[in-house]
Amino acid sequence: MRIAAIADVHGNALALEAVVAHIRASAPDLIVNLGDLVSGPFDPARSADMQIALDCPTIAGNHERQLLAGDTGFSDAFARPHLTSAHLDWIASLPGTLELAGGEVFACHGSPAGGDLEYLLEDVSSGRPTLDTADAIGTRLAGIGKASLVLCAHTHIPRIATSGGVLVVNPGSVGMPGYRDTTPVAHVMEAGSPHARYAIIDRLARGWAVGLHAVPYDFEAAARQAEQAGRDAVAYSVRTGRMPPA
Repeated sequence: MRIAAIADVHGNALALEAVVAHIRASAPDLIVNLGDLVSGPFDPARSADMQIALDCPTIAGNHERQLLAGDTGFSDAFARPHLTSAHLDWIASLPGTLELAGGEVFACHGSPAGGDLEYLLEDVSSGRPTLDTADAIGTRLAGIGKASLVLCAHTHIPRIATSGGVLVVNPGSVGMPGYRDTTPVAHVMEAGSPHARYAIIDRLARGWAVGLHAVPYDFEAAARQAEQAGRDAVAYSVRTGRMPPA
């Protein structure tokens, strides 16, 4: 079984187009979309159309919840007027988590135990992400049933880790390689390069094999979209994979 995992498109249709083309060459059995689909200063409507057309298992991230709730944060407020009622109906239909492959795979946006805003693998108390302890990660894995593979997102940082015999894979962000946040403390997330990220996971006789992929695309065109929306910091991250100095 071969699974392609994508996450955190954030409305970046140019990045998504490149990733989907790269994925198709790998001929996966399944594509899984881990949420934060359209909220971002790029092309929300086209990215929504593309993700709907994938017709793949898709979960809602925190931005889907916030978008539907009328959140006034910039990314959600920017996306909302670009979306049709059909787009919003699709978003409203999405579950928060999924069990796949007969329960062998659990998909979530944040963490299984803590919801769509909790980082599963990272400790950000220093202001930058570091891999958390296996015990801390294990606590956040409560509720995955018999799954041996957990797919998560939210941090935009590609990472693979294990805890208690469970493999956890974060494919990174398709469309937004960096951001700043203030919850749970002020911190910055940076992928380190502007590439669009995704993962391929293969079921082998001895367990799961994982490939983290970084795909080039027209970074400059996406950065200009962000600038036209008034989001210079996002444009900087799309060009560099890092955030501008605070």
